[in-house]
Amino acid sequence: MFEDTIVAIATPEGQGGVAMVRLSGSNALNIASLVFKPGFGDVIKSHHAVYGILEWPDGKSDNQTGLEGVIDQVIALPMLGPNSFTGEDTVEFFCHGGVVVSRLVVSACRLAGARPATAGEFSRRAFLQGKMSLDQAEAVADLIHAESDMAARAAIRQLLGGLNTQLSAIEKPLLELLAQLEGGLEFVEEEHAGVNSTQIGRVLSQSMQGITRLLDLAPAGRLLREGIHVVLTGAPNVGKSSLFNQLVGTDRAIVDDEAGTTRDVVTERIVRRGQVFVLHDTAGLRVAPGRVENKGIERTHQAVDQADIVLALSLHSEAKNVSSELLEKPSSAAVISVMTKCDLAVADGSASASVLTSSSTGFGVEELWEKMEESVQKYELDKAISLGVVINERHRFKLENSRLELGQLLEEFSDPDAIPGDEIIGTLLASILSQLGEISGRVFSEQILESVFSRFCVGK
Repeated sequence: MFEDTIVAIATPEGQGGVAMVRLSGSNALNIASLVFKPGFGDVIKSHHAVYGILEWPDGKSDNQTGLEGVIDQVIALPMLGPNSFTGEDTVEFFCHGGVVVSRLVVSACRLAGARPATAGEFSRRAFLQGKMSLDQAEAVADLIHAESDMAARAAIRQLLGGLNTQLSAIEKPLLELLAQLEGGLEFVEEEHAGVNSTQIGRVLSQSMQGITRLLDLAPAGRLLREGIHVVLTGAPNVGKSSLFNQLVGTDRAIVDDEAGTTRDVVTERIVRRGQVFVLHDTAGLRVAPGRVENKGIERTHQAVDQADIVLALSLHSEAKNVSSELLEKPSSAAVISVMTKCDLAVADGSASASVLTSSSTGFGVEELWEKMEESVQKYELDKAISLGVVINERHRFKLENSRLELGQLLEEFSDPDAIPGDEIIGTLLASILSQLGEISGRVFSEQILESVFSRFCVGK
């Protein structure tokens, strides 16, 4: 148990029916009894809600307002450790919503002996008490910030242990191999000391495959968390802003016949079929633009560099796609050729490879959406969701390092005459396991915890 008791508002501030204030720590019940009347009685029943009055502690008041007496009518829910979110004694007060009341509840608890919780401190305590792994704690944050059904489903599956299960399947054989190697070192005089090199190679190869499978799902984790970035490009007046407005379903971008109207990147987030798409309307690409317009084109290139999908627009009457001439093809983004203003004339057969659209009538827009959805199937979003694997940048970095060290170790086995001794293999295995352990939190430092939980909100 932690010596101090913390308190924070756990619901968003603002007008609403109910707000919740969480109090957690070794002295949570005593502090709650000083501000909550008539109290819990002689016997506290864990997970049983109690109605009462929340008031300032006897003889104390808010230093700023000087208020004394009753603060609010509340419901108090005591949860005795270890059967609580944090694993320690916890009391949650459900008071009336709004900005003022919940703050007064926190002030009363502070006067009674609690201190303000820091960002992510409740989840941090849950991790340190063994209530969840580090990747599960990160899934809590992902769930809170999810903008789509798919992102929420993936986060809850990871919270239930999806990624942890996959990591355990990789770590277990390596841990067993390390134990065998260390055991063999204690009996070097024995005739059968050591571990067969074939067995070592097999375990290392299987672990390498498991890590590679997780890294293959890393792009899916980013798309689920951040959304699918779609960038519209093309020459000036090709119809980018009009098509952008059609795709987002509102007049978000300015449309005008004058070339170069769009000077900056215009961005809109929408949810379609449970997935977030982040659409970017960009400045038109052309040779020798003005100074201000050139800055807009530079931002277009920057947006393309970070895109998952590039919509390369051209007019129905153009023989060539102008944007494809002026724009280098991104290394990973899917590029979809789009022919615009197709209501003005009938396109010939040369446009068969393009998606034909008309922003004035809406023709082809649904087909374009379907093309975009098809282009992201390679990222295996459904697989990531079903496994509960939402790889973030921290996970990816540790997995990449582990795979690199595994690859280096496997190279040593390519030459039978240069296979390292068990002691060296054991040292390298321990390093690999340490990298993997930092993902789940089996291995952690104060620096790692600070990096992870500082991104959480206060109250979670």
